[in-house]
Amino acid sequence: MDLNSPAAVALIAAVVSVVGTLLTVRATVQTNHNAAVQTQFQEIIKRRIEYYPKLWKIHIRYETNWTLSGQPKTREWAEQYAQELMDFNLEGGVFFSQPVYAKFYELRSDLYQAMEITQPGAEVPRDLTHKIRQSVYGGPGYGPGMSTHIKNDLGSYQSASLARVGKK
Repeated sequence: MDLNSPAAVALIAAVVSVVGTLLTVRATVQTNHNAAVQTQFQEIIKRRIEYYPKLWKIHIRYETNWTLSGQPKTREWAEQYAQELMDFNLEGGVFFSQPVYAKFYELRSDLYQAMEITQPGAEVPRDLTHKIRQSVYGGPGYGPGMSTHIKNDLGSYQSASLARVGKK
C-alpha cells in the first residue's frame, strides 16, 4: 500500500480523528463523573455539618456532663444513652463516615452490654463505663474515639476529605 496515495492519507486521517474523538469523549465522561462525585461529597459534608452537632450533644449530655455532675452511670443511664443514639441513627447515621460508624457500633454494643449485665437501679461496672467513655473520646493505648473522627470529618483536625474505599 502506498502511504502517499490519497486513499491511504484519508484512511490515516480518519483513524486519527476517531481515536481523538474517543479520547475526548472518555475525558469528558471522566470529568463529568468527577464533578458529580464532588457534588455528592459536598452534599454529604453539608449533612454532616447538620447532623454531627446533634450527635455531639448526646455525648456531652450522657458522657461529659453526667461525669462532671457526679451522677451514677446506672443501667437506666445506659438505656437512655442507647435510646438517644438509636433515635439519632434513624436519620443521621446514613451520613457517618466509616470510622465514625465503627465507633458508633462499638459504643452501642458496649451500652447494650451494660444493659444486659446491670440490674435495674445498679451502677454499670466501672471498667465498662471507662470503655464506653473511650469509645467516645479515645485515650492513651486505645486510639482515637468517635469525637476525633467526627472532628476529622468536619475538618477540625485535618483537611475535610472523603475517601472512597479502593480509590485514590
